[in-house]
Amino acid sequence: MGLADRDYTRATGPRPGVLGALPRLSIVVWLIIINVAVFAIDRVAGHFHPVSIHVGDVFNQGFNPRGKDLRINTGVLAPVPSTTDPNTPGIFGGHPIVDAASGQLVGFRRVFIEKPLTAIGHFSTGKGFVELQVWRLVTFQFLHVNEIHLLLNMLGLWFFGPAIEQHLGSRRQFLAFYFVCGIAGALMYLALNLAGYLIGKPLPGLLFIDLYTPLIGASAGVFGVLLASAYVAGRETMYVFLVIPMKIRTGAYLMAAISVLTLLRSGWNAGGEAAHLGGAVAGFFFIRYPHLLLDFFDEFLFGGSSRKSPAPARPRPDRQARVDAILDKVHRQGLSSLTDAERRILERASKSQPPPPGARP
Repeated sequence: MGLADRDYTRATGPRPGVLGALPRLSIVVWLIIINVAVFAIDRVAGHFHPVSIHVGDVFNQGFNPRGKDLRINTGVLAPVPSTTDPNTPGIFGGHPIVDAASGQLVGFRRVFIEKPLTAIGHFSTGKGFVELQVWRLVTFQFLHVNEIHLLLNMLGLWFFGPAIEQHLGSRRQFLAFYFVCGIAGALMYLALNLAGYLIGKPLPGLLFIDLYTPLIGASAGVFGVLLASAYVAGRETMYVFLVIPMKIRTGAYLMAAISVLTLLRSGWNAGGEAAHLGGAVAGFFFIRYPHLLLDFFDEFLFGGSSRKSPAPARPRPDRQARVDAILDKVHRQGLSSLTDAERRILERASKSQPPPPGARP
């Protein structure tokens, strides 16, 4: 059976609101299209017009800038150290700050120079927490460093996303799941980075990096989808590095364990691994309690606009759609074709059915 013939590659569920106005592609396909488009636009725009973002001032030890007449030389851009570890070169540039009275160099105005969409959309502890630019919790998920970074994330989303979208039963609920996993990754990164900064010395599991070190990429959301796949289709086979066969459950937990080990050892890309773990934890939790995602769009993205008035009970068409899809699969492919998660859905649905007339509870 080809990939296009599988059930989970077909869009299912209702078509309400903004999502219903989109052409009838799955949300997985739309996410891939948007990520590729953002990368291409950012790459072209960055070639012609890179953007400079202010990320704090660094002054010489013992110098108090209060009340001083300071001049910033924006015509010069020099490398500056990290604010967390002055002995380690940072990833930022800096404009020299000169005391007008003495003419001495007293510090640098640090800037982060990047492609325009990356500059205004990346997440960092400084931008997201200190400066309260909370939109970055979502926008960083559509940005990537290079083609390999983009390709790996989109392959992961393509391979594992459709099964989760079908399992959740609606495009809206899958999108909420994906974004929540990405946001959880950013919050994990923020918490470990902030803890490392406040403690002031390297400890296993903490991120002893600059508060303005950028975080970008879809991998936190993809890790959430991967861990959800371990629950929905854990016995099916995945191919690690596209060549090594492994059960999805084994591969997902192995990759999560590698992230934990890398973070504890402060290895390369420890910040990225922290985001992976945050996304993985969210995916592990919300695939088991997806009803908690129902109000995500209403409250977080649309400010409750789609709820006209409170009601004592809300219908669950998404759940019925999942049950109907599973029953259709049984009719076409037999009971043996069901995954463990699909069997659990049918069991819960059968228990929730009202008794026939005349039956006693």
